Amino acid sequence: MAKAVALVAASFLILLLAFPTVFATDYVVGGPSGWVIGPDYGIWAENFKFKVNDTLTFKYEASLHQVDEVSKSDYINCNSNHSIKNYKGGNNKITLSKPGSYFFLCPTPRHCQLGMKLALNVS
Repeated sequence: MAKAVALVAASFLILLLAFPTVFATDYVVGGPSGWVIGPDYGIWAENFKFKVNDTLTFKYEASLHQVDEVSKSDYINCNSNHSIKNYKGGNNKITLSKPGSYFFLCPTPRHCQLGMKLALNVS
């Protein structure tokens, strides 16, 4: 009997630990258009409630764009000189690993000023 109880308890614990991962969502930034000049990424982000362990997939033409994760100040000023992390290659999956604000922009000259930037909050 004690073994059965221990087995049930262990199974329940495994389910609890896996719970956040099981319900994580992958968001393709910009939807079908991907990471390009044109969409309003602020409006795009308003359509979702981002949670810890969700992922953002940035799909873009690698010869034209990149993705920089930046501070709020650098986001506001379209400054990629001090990026937290730079992503290249045209297909990047970024895990939202903690609650808080995240800021992304395209470091290609003038692309951020043309709207290629994304701010979002994770709960």
